[in-house]
Amino acid sequence: MADIQAIQQCTQTCTQAANMLRSAANGVNNAGIRDMMTQGAHHIELCIRSCESAMIQNR
Repeated sequence: MADIQAIQQCTQTCTQAANMLRSAANGVNNAGIRDMMTQGAHHIELCIRSCESAMIQNR
């Protein structure tokens, strides 16, 4: 059960990081940089999905 809680905490932290990255990207005028920041947030979300998958398999 501790592993599931650790994964949940990690996914919450990562979700916050992705949201902060997207918020920061909204304030960037350079389209290339904004796109890269948005892509970074997307990659974080892909990692979150992998963690959620691992959590489901551990149940």
